[in-house]
Amino acid sequence: MTRRRPLPTAPTGLWDRPEMAQALTARDMQTVLAIYRKWTGASQSQIAAMTGIPQPSISVIVRGKRQVTTIENFEKFADGLGIPRDRLGLASSETTETAGSETSPDRRTVIAAGALFALDAELDEVTRRMQQFAASNVDDDALHQLDTSIEVVGRRYENSDAATVYPVALKQRRWVADLMSGHQHPDQRRELYAIGGKLSGLLGYLAFDLGNELVARAYCNEAMSLAKTAGHRDLAAWVRGTQSFIAYYGGRYREALDLARDGQRYARGGPASIRLAISGEARTLGKLGDIAGVDEAVGRALAAHARIEDTDPVGYFLSFDPFTASRIAGNAASAYLAAGAPDRAREFTDQAIPIFAAADSTASHALTLVDASMTYLTGPNPQPDRAGALVAEALDVGADLRSEVVARRARDFLLTAAQWRTVPEIAQVNDAVKAWRLPTA
Repeated sequence: MTRRRPLPTAPTGLWDRPEMAQALTARDMQTVLAIYRKWTGASQSQIAAMTGIPQPSISVIVRGKRQVTTIENFEKFADGLGIPRDRLGLASSETTETAGSETSPDRRTVIAAGALFALDAELDEVTRRMQQFAASNVDDDALHQLDTSIEVVGRRYENSDAATVYPVALKQRRWVADLMSGHQHPDQRRELYAIGGKLSGLLGYLAFDLGNELVARAYCNEAMSLAKTAGHRDLAAWVRGTQSFIAYYGGRYREALDLARDGQRYARGGPASIRLAISGEARTLGKLGDIAGVDEAVGRALAAHARIEDTDPVGYFLSFDPFTASRIAGNAASAYLAAGAPDRAREFTDQAIPIFAAADSTASHALTLVDASMTYLTGPNPQPDRAGALVAEALDVGADLRSEVVARRARDFLLTAAQWRTVPEIAQVNDAVKAWRLPTA
């Protein structure tokens, strides 16, 4: 049986040490406890046992997350730790005993005591309000963990698919919603709104990738509202990029372009500006046949990227950080392919494919292979055999992906390759690509 450690006692002269005397005069219990623990070796549990104050409350005082404000708690610390009461501005414990031995007070004494009692009650009311304002159902560590979970969701999607990641993001979003129904400090609440907005934005993209555009647009609207409430311009720009992405795959190219350009108004050269330029503007301008516009948007994205430190060549698609070199190359390929410039598109797919392959970035690798295959079906000298071989490779990489984006890209391939359906390399992959078009439940 483990022997219980004896409760510590303060060494002689501890309360007279200059740093302790200063902390007691200021009623700074965080510093008082730090000095006390340094000289006695007392644990938080021992201090809790000596004072009758719960250990979790001792913990938040020690960490500076809460101040002691009530007379009751000051008395508990004084009596429990042996602090001279006058050092904390408390009345002597003998006052009550002395009062009991006196004769009955006269009328003026009673009136004065009543006024003092009313003053104490009012002070207690102020103290309770201060405690309520100081209370929070979330701390900085929890906010950091929630923000980290957003990156986990984004990176997990990179190597799996939306059906796998969606429940994880939804669970996190519901947790944030529960926290938001409680009380936080203003800065914490603003950060919680931003975290909720990021998760709603991710759910918007994932819902669309699962084929539910209505839910996707609702989540994006929620994310935009939270971003504006939090005053988070970078998040607002990111959400506009996702809304542009949804409009693009819905064939609403003018709307997609307007959303991307409105996103740049929020981005102001920030992290989302590259994504908006290359994925939002360049690809949409390609669909609209504006090759000069594609050149300008791609050039702008590359110039912006050159000004940042890109230590990770891959990153991940659902990141809130700036697009990496491989992401820019993959989207530039799509833009030039849509604009009818297959040679330019192939320049960029040749850059992106080996990077995505090395990083095991399943969806991006597969989609870029499909884009590369399409470059061999357009132009003056089509090579359907080469196109079929690249799509076969894409199937090997991502045949199990359940993705609306993949499905729509596969549809584009089938429509373009229809005239070569008898070419062996096309015929061999035709049925598999048809199956790829349909996300499974």
